[in-house]
Amino acid sequence: MKLTENLFAYVWKGNDNNCNTYLFANVLSGNKHIIIDPGHVVTPFFREPAYDMLIEEISRDGLKSEDIGLVFLTHAHPDHVESAGKFKNQSRALIAIHEDDGPTYKMFGGSKIDVYLQEGELKLDNQVQTKLEVIKTPGHSPGHVALYWPSKKALAVGDVIFFHNTGRVDLPGGDPSLLKDSIDRLAKLDVEYLLCGHPYENPGVIQGKSAVKANFEFVKSNIWF
Repeated sequence: MKLTENLFAYVWKGNDNNCNTYLFANVLSGNKHIIIDPGHVVTPFFREPAYDMLIEEISRDGLKSEDIGLVFLTHAHPDHVESAGKFKNQSRALIAIHEDDGPTYKMFGGSKIDVYLQEGELKLDNQVQTKLEVIKTPGHSPGHVALYWPSKKALAVGDVIFFHNTGRVDLPGGDPSLLKDSIDRLAKLDVEYLLCGHPYENPGVIQGKSAVKANFEFVKSNIWF
């Protein structure tokens, strides 16, 4: 689903647990794309073909999955990262994750990590032709990161914040204090598209500055631990 020029959202519509996926098109040299959190290959309980469903949606938008140059992983939980290796094999895409989530990614059998993300502007040896910012957002996991596209005012937040809720902190490496700090930081950004990691009680794409601000304020008023 196209949100605006070069910004696409693939909201999970299956019955099993899987994440939303986002695609920042033509932001890398050679007009390559970044895909954020490609999700499961096959979902764990209902065996839904999540990867094949995603590829079909990408194709319907007139994009080619082989033009994906980077798989950006907000964190290492399997429902966000399992398909990363498929994109690496298909398009030789690089896999990027923060080093603090690297051990978890490897524990779940993840493919070779090519880039360890650092907070600040995403550079990738000058392959990035659009300004993008990596923001470390721990709390749901130790190495959780968000990706901000300033010119589009688009913020991919993984499992930090959802519609009227936050990510879990009861999994290994979770920390409610750090999650609160992460949400406080993100709330200060100028955001028109809040791209959440799951469609919980909402597709997970919150559009419009006022709606995004209202969602942060609701969470701060009602969901703090």
